Amino acid sequence: MNYRLRWLAPLLFILSACGGGGGGSSPAAENRAPTANFAFTCADLVCTFTSNSTDQDVGDAIASQSWTFGDGTATAVTVPAPSHTFAAAGAYDVTLVVADRSGVSGSLVRRVTVTAPATPAAPHANFAVACSSLDCTFTDSTTYDAGSAFQSRLWDFGDGTTLASTNPATHSYTATTLTTFTAKLTITDMAGKTSTNVQSVIVAPPATSLNCVGGNCVLNLTQPARVSAGLVSHSCSAQGNRVVMTAPVTQVIFPDGCVDPVGTVVSINGGAVFAANTQLQIAVVSGTLATARLAFTPAIRLTGDFANGWILTFDDGYGGPGEPDFNDLVILIKATP
Repeated sequence: MNYRLRWLAPLLFILSACGGGGGGSSPAAENRAPTANFAFTCADLVCTFTSNSTDQDVGDAIASQSWTFGDGTATAVTVPAPSHTFAAAGAYDVTLVVADRSGVSGSLVRRVTVTAPATPAAPHANFAVACSSLDCTFTDSTTYDAGSAFQSRLWDFGDGTTLASTNPATHSYTATTLTTFTAKLTITDMAGKTSTNVQSVIVAPPATSLNCVGGNCVLNLTQPARVSAGLVSHSCSAQGNRVVMTAPVTQVIFPDGCVDPVGTVVSINGGAVFAANTQLQIAVVSGTLATARLAFTPAIRLTGDFANGWILTFDDGYGGPGEPDFNDLVILIKATP
């Protein structure tokens, strides 16, 4: 049952009143080094790299980046998303060094393996990947020169699992935090010529009570009550952020909180009364965005109580200035005795 969010304003006033103001000044926080991270896509010898580095200090940001590609290239590249063509097949240690506004730096080295392109009349392997939390779909978009035709494909998902032929292919990863896998598609044509495409796949588990920021994310009903969930606001970097009740009942509350209408209220468990001392658990499955990469592990946090309702805020893990800001989804959970 969906209806409008009529009881929102009083609760938001209560929550906003909790914010602090206080006199005096506090000592400046220590400036922490930024975290370097990057993803890449390689078609044979040609690679594109994308920095998804982050700085966890409030108000700070990545101010510069420097790339070296491990192949003897004399000059470092300083753009955030460079392309690079390697001269020969092999494994190369690509290094990214990032610095914040104060000059404090962090670095990451990642090994990238490239293959030599096939001769003319050959395939040119390519694929797209879309993930919802740990579940990913891989779609082959290989092109073929005139005189070249498909014979076989092999997926390597980067976690020890391979799969032949299927297109599109689905795969579920296992990870307890933000994890980068390197997936590879190898195409062989009728003449036996091969082409490979490798890409970074960044996945993270759903945001649940296990990665709740600031304490407990389990909602305890101190009295018998009906429960509803209202979508207060959304400001998503991605689409597909799915809100799910996982205990004591399983229910999709918002199929995509990024596009569901603000103000929508959903009754939990069909409006049936839950017994006193029932513990409610909610998970948010982070969606995807084709042009961006996860930078943080998606997380939730919870404020409020049984009497006034709980505000659940969610950050979907995409980077940028001011992230994580926990405003991607704001949801009000209200218990009515």
